[in-house]
Amino acid sequence: MALSVLGIACSPRRNGNTTRLLLESLKDAHAEGHQAELIYLTDLKINPCQGCGACSAKGVCVIRDDILKLQDKLVNCNRLIIAAPIYFMGINSQTKTMIDRMQTFWARKYLLNQTLVKSVGPERRGLFISTAGTMLPNVFECAERSIKTFFHMLDIQYTKACLYSGIDQAGDIEKSPDAFVEVHRATQSLLIS
Repeated sequence: MALSVLGIACSPRRNGNTTRLLLESLKDAHAEGHQAELIYLTDLKINPCQGCGACSAKGVCVIRDDILKLQDKLVNCNRLIIAAPIYFMGINSQTKTMIDRMQTFWARKYLLNQTLVKSVGPERRGLFISTAGTMLPNVFECAERSIKTFFHMLDIQYTKACLYSGIDQAGDIEKSPDAFVEVHRATQSLLIS
């Protein structure tokens, strides 16, 4: 059965290190016969959450922008791959803005007791790909916590993280062939139904 694989490139650099790894992952998914879709987060107009609480009443955000298109894709994919760089020890602002705008999903699921995802089809699973310039041992902790919570809220099993520190400048990931091997293996595992 062909899976719907959604990859979200969260870096503001269109050809950044995380995006480069995501492209390899999606290429693998496509080669395996799955429907692979790439979204560049910077192509979407997504405003920050205003904390107004309107979504708590009806589960709908009052801000009209591209988040609705993305939410539909997030609910309907079988596999999700988030590729986001680390800025100042956390996920970058584009990724954080996207996650914060999922408050509508949180409200639907936990306040309004609505089902977000139909339980029909294969188990939903996700992969997190990230790079950071610093070599500090805890550089990915905050980002991973945010992504795990995001996946949990979407009923997506967090399967693996491919995390690479010491990757700062655009193109640095090309000097790390082991990263591409690991992402390939993680993708193969992700695609198993």
